[in-house]
Amino acid sequence: MESLITAQVLLLVSLALLGYSYVGYPALLWLLGRCVREETAAPSDPSVWPTVSIVVAAHNEEQVIGRRIDNLLSLDYPPAHLQILIGSDGSTDRTSEIVRLYRRPRIEFHDFALQRGKAQVLNDLVAQARGKFVVFTDANTFFEPHAVKELIRGFRLAPSTCAVVGKLEFHTAEGTVNPDTFYWRYETLLKTLESRFGAVLGANGAIYAVKRAWFRELPAGTIVDDFLIPMLMRLERGGKVIFRPQAKAWEMVPETVRDEFRRRVRIGAGDAHALRHTWPLLLPQHGMLAFSYWSHKIIRWMGPVLLMTAFIANVFLADRVWGRALLIGQVAVYALGFASSWFRSVPAIGRIATGVWYFMVLNAALLLGTIKYLSGRAAPVWQRTSRAAERTQRLHAHRGRMKAAARSRGDSPAA
Repeated sequence: MESLITAQVLLLVSLALLGYSYVGYPALLWLLGRCVREETAAPSDPSVWPTVSIVVAAHNEEQVIGRRIDNLLSLDYPPAHLQILIGSDGSTDRTSEIVRLYRRPRIEFHDFALQRGKAQVLNDLVAQARGKFVVFTDANTFFEPHAVKELIRGFRLAPSTCAVVGKLEFHTAEGTVNPDTFYWRYETLLKTLESRFGAVLGANGAIYAVKRAWFRELPAGTIVDDFLIPMLMRLERGGKVIFRPQAKAWEMVPETVRDEFRRRVRIGAGDAHALRHTWPLLLPQHGMLAFSYWSHKIIRWMGPVLLMTAFIANVFLADRVWGRALLIGQVAVYALGFASSWFRSVPAIGRIATGVWYFMVLNAALLLGTIKYLSGRAAPVWQRTSRAAERTQRLHAHRGRMKAAARSRGDSPAA
């Protein structure tokens, strides 16, 4: 009898925590946000824009680094107030060679022969930064022209802010916004809701800015630098982290579930490492930040264990009608996820099946990443994932140039 009661408690608690983290927490933020006055209009733009240092850590990025530099050079920001710092983390391809072709006074290149990991490169680059603000971004990310100005406007909107996070969109090979990013839209909604309280957790490594004077050097072994940098700043000096959707960037969508799984395994290991350095932010004296950290991150990180606990506890309760029905429901959901590739072309059901599969992959990767970190097998260095979408985009651009050249010569371009 006691074992059945224990199974019921474990089942209900596990499902309740999962439901709260993914549904209850956003709903509660929305309700609380209705009681908070939101500033929507920033002060007028400064007569002189502040100095900004853009930091890019790259490893084997020959496919995109040239276009990335062109993108940064074309930003709508006073060139004299913009410093671009690029660091090659032990690249073995043509990354360094390509960067050296750009001889501009505002571009500073640091070629590190030994691959040490992104965090160590960022530490070295920020140490060379001269800007009042530092903008972090990735080699495969592309900014909209006004992105940096919008990040700075975020600081002017909320002077107590220590970091401003921009909005990232995923594009397909054809250049359109990827329509299957429900999870990313969900995370963007959470950032919007948390931003009203200045409690955005971490940042998005593709586009965010911090006050340089507040930057704290990343500890050895850091993997999720974009989460840890703002959290360490708040741990030491306080301040808010807000979301500025007007600051826009885009990059190619991850190509396969395998690519996303590998990335999420690294994130899972990095989350475990970050918790080791930021756990004091979970204490009640940190108010809304602690509330968000528990609700958005800690319970979410417990997700794999909660899912397994709910299923195992449910098995012990299968002799009851409601228990059997719930178990059948769980099995049906997991089966739908595993069969998602078969249902992909079916309207509505295909989207649900894909969403379930993605949810399963995220939690499996999180569990594996945590195990890798706890077993000491999580390395801070990374290997670049080949992006087929980028290769397709470059191929289309090359074909377009060839056809244009053929037309200018009066030739008939080949198909």
